[in-house]
Amino acid sequence: MDTCREGGAADTSNSSFTASCNLLDLDQEIKCKALAVFRKSNAGGGLAKKRDVQEWLCCAVYCELQRVKIKDMLDAKHRADETKNVAENARTSCWNLSLTKLLTAFKVNICRFMRRMKQWNMMAKSEMVFQQEIDDLQRRLSITLIIRNYYQCAFDRLFLLPEEDTENTESRSLYQSLYEFGWVLFLTIRNELPGFATSNLVNGCQLLICTLDLLYVNALEVGNPDVINMSFKGLPSTWGNDDFDDTLLLKYSALKDICPLIPELPIKGVQVMQKAFFHKALVVLFLDQNLLGNDTFMREIVKEGLLDVNLGTLNRNYTKHVSDISEIDERVLLCRKKASPAINQPKTPSRYKHLHILPNAMPSEITETLDAEDVDVISSLGKRLCVMARVFAKSSRDFLSTEEADECFTMSCRLYYHFLQKITSSELKLKPHLKMVQLLKNITLHSTLIACSLELAMHIQEVRVKELKFPFILKCYALDAYEFQKILELVVRHNTGLLGRDLIKHLNAVEIECLGSLIFRNDSLLWKILSTQRCLPSCNEVQAKDKENAARSRAELRPGLSICLRKFYSLANLRLINLCQRLDLMQYFSNIWYIAEHSFTQHCGYLLKQRELDQLLICAIHLHGRLTRKHLSFHQILLHYRCQPHARSQVYRLVCLGNFRCGNIIEFYNKIYIKRMLKFAQGLRKATVTVPRSVLHEKPPQSNQISFNISVSTNKLRYPSGTSIKIFKTKPDSGVQETLVEPDQLIITPLKRTNSAKELGPLPSPNIFKRQCIQSAI
Repeated sequence: MDTCREGGAADTSNSSFTASCNLLDLDQEIKCKALAVFRKSNAGGGLAKKRDVQEWLCCAVYCELQRVKIKDMLDAKHRADETKNVAENARTSCWNLSLTKLLTAFKVNICRFMRRMKQWNMMAKSEMVFQQEIDDLQRRLSITLIIRNYYQCAFDRLFLLPEEDTENTESRSLYQSLYEFGWVLFLTIRNELPGFATSNLVNGCQLLICTLDLLYVNALEVGNPDVINMSFKGLPSTWGNDDFDDTLLLKYSALKDICPLIPELPIKGVQVMQKAFFHKALVVLFLDQNLLGNDTFMREIVKEGLLDVNLGTLNRNYTKHVSDISEIDERVLLCRKKASPAINQPKTPSRYKHLHILPNAMPSEITETLDAEDVDVISSLGKRLCVMARVFAKSSRDFLSTEEADECFTMSCRLYYHFLQKITSSELKLKPHLKMVQLLKNITLHSTLIACSLELAMHIQEVRVKELKFPFILKCYALDAYEFQKILELVVRHNTGLLGRDLIKHLNAVEIECLGSLIFRNDSLLWKILSTQRCLPSCNEVQAKDKENAARSRAELRPGLSICLRKFYSLANLRLINLCQRLDLMQYFSNIWYIAEHSFTQHCGYLLKQRELDQLLICAIHLHGRLTRKHLSFHQILLHYRCQPHARSQVYRLVCLGNFRCGNIIEFYNKIYIKRMLKFAQGLRKATVTVPRSVLHEKPPQSNQISFNISVSTNKLRYPSGTSIKIFKTKPDSGVQETLVEPDQLIITPLKRTNSAKELGPLPSPNIFKRQCIQSAI
């Protein structure tokens, strides 16, 4: 057994460490130095007390290999004039192994390794270049994981896995080879391109579409209809017929039909990538004979036995490329497609096994309370469930099998029965004058409760199809988001420990999406309710502090509206706080909130209609900057907005301008927002009085009734982090009024496309050099 002298007797951790190092064939010096650094960092015994000693030892070895690599690269740079082949010398170095191989030897997960390395660099006081390398590696891996998901989804739309039988063995083998070949080809070409294709998600997606187009057209040349999805619209209309001319495929491209498989990816950028970089990289692969086939038209690379040859060549070349301690073998991210589901494989994840106690039919607590003449209500509910099951199966048939759809809806029915029993029992205790039949006849209650249960069931069954994510369930059953968000409070309130943290967090995210945008759609029931109001109630009106004001304010509001708006203002307050903190504007928060609140309430919420909460918050911050002569461009605001966990590019690139037109956030600000806010901005210059604060008060819950005659408590909104949101004062401080500007300076002029693009932030020019590992250290 190899042990370092200074290490003493070999204990259990030393034995595991030595065994892992032997798998990697590491130098004795590397092992001794890594072990010495570990023991120095573990002088107090804090690391040894944990069960993850192997993880810390893996970090120590990684750092030592990086140090040797840096030293070798510096030496090679100084000996550049010598005749020695530096590349050959690098291949024989101890750091000539991929990070994947290191992690495999030490049996460490890549995600845990990333976290441990950040802690290790602080404990061992490693050089800054090591942390920079880890950050760069983590970024590249995150981008690749996203691209991998896109690849799998797009591949499933282009190709079909043949059924498992003796006749389809060859077709299934072709499918598996195409699946692996497409991914390895993408990785190979990406490594041949400049660094921007590795570090930029958009360019990576563009390159993926080019690769899929090449793979798809070459697969059409094979002529095997068993693996081709005949329903894909990019398929040539006469392909598969006996009279189809194969020469048409030489110049055929399905790029325009494949590009939409990745949402919001412009076709123009993909075409530029294809002409400027992708074709040149392919030419290099053909010239180096790393790809065999028709190099004139880039065809026949998967035809007549060349698929296995080309796949083997690409795998060998890629293995050489990742033989570097700074590289991770990204082929491991692409698991082979399973030929068929495992027999007796559990359908429900183990962490949800406790849900098997849910009822399979209408609970007896409900049926026993009904009179003889009201029994038909139960059969009506059963028919409604059958109809909703058929609607769900039809809406999801392109993404779920019949078995999967049935399983999801069965789980949703069991959840529905459970929550229906809990909710109705609670209501009958609160209102003894009510009868069970009155609650059972409420169509809105049952429709929203079934939809909510189905949303939970899909999350439990781990349905990860993007098209089925919320708000799919609202479109499926034509439900209104305003009505749907009411049921979420009831479900969480009556879960009695059934729903774990993960499901509660999911419902919270659904509620936030409703409050942030969906309830403000043109067809939302909210606008019909507000049509009787003079204006959208302010934050003070929906949470008046004293009883007299509370009674007067809520008497004017429809039951349930004040609860919804209170949560909306809480969400707005939280998001504005986060933005102000990142922009270092917390000292002006009350002024910005005052602007934002007015934009919500004026003209009965006109600016919110068909728009999103974040759009008005961004405009409020920019208007504040204009009023106070602070240089705060949209580019600066959006730079920090993109760091928010809920940020989406469509928030600032697709803003409703009316008349079915959309534009970017700057067009909206100039054409609509500032025109509606101009008089208010003029009034701000004259405002000198500060009014009392508006706070989300911490007081006992009060019972309020929502539209379908069910009580809910108006607790303040709590988010997954457990933090409660408070609204700060809603009038501006008088101390900053002397810095306000004239109203005609509030508009960004002139509004041109070039100016708009500049405000939204131009893309940096790509680096024309290939990425070099630890470049900053040389």
